[in-house]
Amino acid sequence: MTWAELHERSEHIAAEAEMAVRANARDRAELLYVEAAQLESQALVAIGPSKPRTLGITAVSAVALWFRARRFSEAQKLAYQVLATEVVPAFAAKQLQGLLQAIWSEEVRERAGFNFSQGELLVSVSGGQSVTGGAPLDLVVSKVEGIQALFYRTVEFLQKVPHRKRGPAPLEIQNVCRPWLFQAPAGSYQFAVAIEDVAQRSLFGPEIPTTEEIKDTFVTLLRATSEDPETALAEQVQEQDDRGTFLKLTRALAPTGKDFSVLTIRRGSTDPDPVSLDSGSRKVINDVIRRQFTKPRSAEESPGELRGVLRAVHLDQDWLEVTTNEQHVRVYGFGETVDDVIGPLVNRAVVVQVVTQPGGRIAFRDI
Repeated sequence: MTWAELHERSEHIAAEAEMAVRANARDRAELLYVEAAQLESQALVAIGPSKPRTLGITAVSAVALWFRARRFSEAQKLAYQVLATEVVPAFAAKQLQGLLQAIWSEEVRERAGFNFSQGELLVSVSGGQSVTGGAPLDLVVSKVEGIQALFYRTVEFLQKVPHRKRGPAPLEIQNVCRPWLFQAPAGSYQFAVAIEDVAQRSLFGPEIPTTEEIKDTFVTLLRATSEDPETALAEQVQEQDDRGTFLKLTRALAPTGKDFSVLTIRRGSTDPDPVSLDSGSRKVINDVIRRQFTKPRSAEESPGELRGVLRAVHLDQDWLEVTTNEQHVRVYGFGETVDDVIGPLVNRAVVVQVVTQPGGRIAFRDI
């Protein structure tokens, strides 16, 4: 068989494997991935040194398929063989190095004795103050908190639980899955999120979403929110309160353009279609929030904004306090803003959109 025939057959079987993964038929998926990896490895042998780009693409594909088949030894051997040649192009070498790092991380997770779902999500920030392998700690912490909040909101969405405004995700939600943070290959600063399957499905029943369903829905909703927040997200999430929370949590992940330029989330190091958030994404999301989820002001109210540090939040009395120009300004009426959105902003620089009412009371609109 020619390279084209072997490669086409491999792609077809790999697509069947993906369908098996989505159907939670993991044993069948692994067998199909093995078959696809064998065919792609044969296709690699059929390529001459005069086609380095085709060789590089095929090598990355073959190693990735062995990885998905969880044949880590075969994946590493093939990656080392290709990297040892003089014809492998730079782009393929970089991707193969990333795959090796992912393989090592997966082996570590296997030895840890926890039940992690296959694959991982790679979250990276680039530009601005981030550098190769590093980024400001407060920036990283805020993005980790945001990713975790979106994961738990995804589980709540899948289980159709009532919209939560106060407090952390309840234990029954946290007991469905647990996000873990792992080191990822250095490039722009990035970290890997692996999902531990902690639910005892024999006790909870089949209505509990699988970790694969959670990851798929997480990426689908994030993509809809970032790319088409007005239409695609509304089709996916029909409940307005849930939709508003997804919008605001995603906005918090997106860059303003000062500390970093782009946040990217991909399913593994070779994901061809990652989700990217930049300052343009933030503006689009912000416009939708302002139009659909911000209380309109009356003719007697004058608009304004406060720039400062969020110093205090009082849930019961429905006010927050911003320190601006050494003055403490109290803003009332933020009650529809959920804890997941406003909690991580305490002691951070914020911009609060407000209106001043006729009696001088300052009322909340957005943060």
